[in-house]
Amino acid sequence: MVGLEFRLLGRVEVYRDGQPVDLGGPKHRAVLASLLLRVRRVVSVDQLIDDLWPQQPPARAAATVQVFVSQLRRALEPGRCRGEAATVLVTASPGYLLDVSPDAVDAHAFADLVVRGRAALDAGDPERAARVLLRAEGMLRGPALADVPVTPFVGAAAARLTELHLGAAEDRIDAELALGRHAALVAELEQRVRSHPLRERLRAQLMLGLYRCGRQVDALATYRETRRVLRDELGLEPGVRLRELEQAVLRQDPGLAWQPLAPAPAPPSVPATAAQAATPGRRRTTPDHRAPSADRPGRVLVVDDTAVNRTLLAAAVTELGHEVETAENGHQALEVLRAADDGTRGFDIVLLDLLMPVLDGYATLAEIKADPALAAVGVIMVSAVPELESVVRCIELGAIDYLPKPYSSTMLRARLRASLQARRSTAERESALRTEIATLRAEVSRARTGTAPEHR
Repeated sequence: MVGLEFRLLGRVEVYRDGQPVDLGGPKHRAVLASLLLRVRRVVSVDQLIDDLWPQQPPARAAATVQVFVSQLRRALEPGRCRGEAATVLVTASPGYLLDVSPDAVDAHAFADLVVRGRAALDAGDPERAARVLLRAEGMLRGPALADVPVTPFVGAAAARLTELHLGAAEDRIDAELALGRHAALVAELEQRVRSHPLRERLRAQLMLGLYRCGRQVDALATYRETRRVLRDELGLEPGVRLRELEQAVLRQDPGLAWQPLAPAPAPPSVPATAAQAATPGRRRTTPDHRAPSADRPGRVLVVDDTAVNRTLLAAAVTELGHEVETAENGHQALEVLRAADDGTRGFDIVLLDLLMPVLDGYATLAEIKADPALAAVGVIMVSAVPELESVVRCIELGAIDYLPKPYSSTMLRARLRASLQARRSTAERESALRTEIATLRAEVSRARTGTAPEHR
């Protein structure tokens, strides 16, 4: 709606033409946050009740939610006449839908900026990446959803936004290191490492910044401190990247020195036939053909009810060279799978979020495996709660793998590679078996008719 701005990256707030809107109490803000995080998607009354009262909902919980929604409607559309249908917070069976542009919600605009910044960094444009990611960082006004009562739903949403913000800061630092700004970054990195002592990427960035400032001894001291903290806190050794960086610092590897970036080459021209091959109207992401040949691209469907998670996972899969489509819930996923334009082999892998309000991951997985036309599609379950019981249940229902959140690009690449290889090996074995059966049938038929095979 014109003039409405919604904020989740700090206190939950709404502004109309720059003026704050009185939203009511904490539960009102919790209802609004639940709807905003799923903007333009139907949120059932049962889901809202679970978001507000996960343990013991009151006896008249549904009626209470209805009251909260009615009061929010009056706050969002004060000029609406009595009896006139709402146009912002609308009723949509089996619940409600907030019909506003995602761009009007700071959390969604923030996620979009992060994706654009990372794309610029991957494309070799650190100047633009640093600028875009700095804008994204500046959107956080404090702890996300700060004035909403803490529930598992709120905690998980706030954690996702916080992790996205930290990742954006690390990406921006990579961009600035590529631009030779190491001297200006060291103090910031030291402060960030104190705040997040277990984030190895920050420590690697600090080591590199110190080394490029001529502080080799301090860079090595940072590695020793990192090793001590990881061993004391987690019982782990530093990861491969940090260990390799330490060795590179010890031998004063010339590759660590900053070098001005060469101008980016002009993109190759695309033949007209290739441009015409794209099918309009599909929510398809173009694969990155720079992916290593060992990772032969596949076709992946990403299913997640949260726009932030869906966008990030789709971008990560695309960066690995795969063709990606997305779906917002289980029903939509089944529609996309069944409407695949090249039949039962339309998709190689489905990345399916476990916890969704509309046909959750368990039910969606069961539906896929019960459909003979879809049963062969590999399904990897994605979840922030990798409990053994959940893993076992998913495997029993037919999932081929389980991807826990948060995941690294290395883990995602490995899971996709293994699943695609397994699927292709199975397809090759089935093809060979069908050929062998056809040959045997032909031989049996010739034996019955007494004809000899032709010799060429």
